[in-house]
Amino acid sequence: MQKEFQSFIGEEWKNVDLKSPYVKDYRLEVSNFGRLRSVTPKGLNLLKGSDTNGYRTIRLKLFKPRPEEDQLLLDKYLKEIRDLRKVVRKLEKEGPVSEFNSTQGELEKLIKKKDKFLKKETKARTIYYQALVHRLVAEYFLPETHTEGKVVAHLDFNKHNNRPSNLKWMTMEENIAHQQNSPYVISDYKKRKDRFFPSENNSKLTETKVMYLKKLLNEGKPMKQLVRMFKVTETQILRIKRGENWGRVKAAK
Repeated sequence: MQKEFQSFIGEEWKNVDLKSPYVKDYRLEVSNFGRLRSVTPKGLNLLKGSDTNGYRTIRLKLFKPRPEEDQLLLDKYLKEIRDLRKVVRKLEKEGPVSEFNSTQGELEKLIKKKDKFLKKETKARTIYYQALVHRLVAEYFLPETHTEGKVVAHLDFNKHNNRPSNLKWMTMEENIAHQQNSPYVISDYKKRKDRFFPSENNSKLTETKVMYLKKLLNEGKPMKQLVRMFKVTETQILRIKRGENWGRVKAAK
């Protein structure tokens, strides 16, 4: 028995236009709570979707109605198969073995022919539908405020918070600027910065080593030789030389 579907208080549902002919017994709806559900003769079913780069995505496999001529041909195949099966059963009981084997072979060929036709026509009727959930919410609950708004951004940077109040239409330029304030972008930038420009706290160097390194710099030791000796990059050595890192440490005497 199917569990009764429950909507939240204040939850509103709108029908999604799938923009293609599809079997009338299937409907997709989106809510202002960022949820999706299917509506069929069997009832309502909540759709969880999948995750694409952190965004919730819905993927559906739908089927257009079968063309009348294809349905007639399929019915013809099915009738011929039923009739031939009756003959096979009769021959199995009382007919010659050779005739039974021959008719059984015809039946197998006809079934393969029907299966091949069905596979081809089903593929032709298949519709693959895919959409980002936050985009659907914006399209149905958040009218565009300007004609250039092509991107839907999450104001709190939480890609799973798909309430209309957390979404906003933006131009590409506005979205790029908005993303610079994302805690995830800031964290990633810091990690990359630390990787290429290590601070004193995460450097392999010690104060004693830096004192000796500065002494060798003052003596004009080649950069490549210092890189090999201290196992650091040229960039790190240049930052030490310019005083950007370890500026408080004096060269050894």
